[in-house]
Amino acid sequence: MMRPHQRLIQHSSVLTRCSHFRLALPVAFSSLIVFSSALGVDQAHSARRYEYSIERMGTRVRIVLYAQDRLAGEGAANAAFERIEELEQALSDYREESELNWLSREAVNRPQGVSPELFYVLEQAQKYSRLSGGGFDISIGPLVRLWREARRNHRLPTAAEIAEARGLVDYRNLELDAPTHTVMLKRPGMQFDLGGIAKGYAADQAIEVLRARGIRAALIALGGDIRVTGTPPGVRGWKIDIENPDPHGRAPLCSVMLKDGAISTSGDTHQFLEAGGQRYSHIIQPASGVGLSAAAGTTVMARDGISADALATALSVMPTDGGLKLIESVEGASAFLIRRTANGFEYFRSRRFPRGCGEISSKE
Repeated sequence: MMRPHQRLIQHSSVLTRCSHFRLALPVAFSSLIVFSSALGVDQAHSARRYEYSIERMGTRVRIVLYAQDRLAGEGAANAAFERIEELEQALSDYREESELNWLSREAVNRPQGVSPELFYVLEQAQKYSRLSGGGFDISIGPLVRLWREARRNHRLPTAAEIAEARGLVDYRNLELDAPTHTVMLKRPGMQFDLGGIAKGYAADQAIEVLRARGIRAALIALGGDIRVTGTPPGVRGWKIDIENPDPHGRAPLCSVMLKDGAISTSGDTHQFLEAGGQRYSHIIQPASGVGLSAAAGTTVMARDGISADALATALSVMPTDGGLKLIESVEGASAFLIRRTANGFEYFRSRRFPRGCGEISSKE
């Protein structure tokens, strides 16, 4: 349940930043998240548009939905926020008392039973770890914590520190047993980090809550992870703008329409460390143990949020050609990649990604 001081806030417009995405309104508006459709009452559907936001999972969570009245909208949004709060208690690596951190402490060479939610996320994480050849790896916790401290102290980790942390990272040392829903870590010192998959899953779960409440058209955004169901009245989808990483370039870079699906981004526009004339992303390459320097942005569209989130992380880390090959093998998924070069940026689009962004791509 939500604590009294954490009740949802209703807005007439969504105000603050969401990494790389913008839901575009047909009026002048400077925030990075708004959405494209007529405001107010839709007479044919008798549904009103409501917006809500709250802080959860280390980011601003926003819900845009259509409901018959204010009470229905608020009740549905509260239920969705409460579901996200439940998942945060299970999946957070920031909360010392979370189920995830408990598992890191207690499951070393000793199988531990976990909740269905955590087991499902770990299963999906293993799936995408295998698909990406370890480019996506939720055992990357030791490296994430090392670089998090480096950003806080404005200094690069030493080679010895990186090597020590990297030695603890290998998704293959995570053993899952589906019949018993147990998890075991094969090496002491391993730590999970679900930052590349948990928000997408939370968005999926929140959408299911809204559907159960009778909401037919809704959008949920957790930072750079967006999940939608249905479409706003009178339009064919939710128009989402992709942010330009070049501060001197056009804004937005391009737009896509989303219906009954998800879109996620990973990139270094807002979280990075600069040291020695080099820019290091908060996204870490598991094999090297070093923050990325070339992947300015990776956008993935998929059928659900957990897939979009994990794939966006994986493709950020993988070589461009390998990432595009992977995304083509995943049914219903597509990607748009922005890579930083010495002379600016290069753009790459998978075949299924909407062609509006392909017009600026240097390679398809």
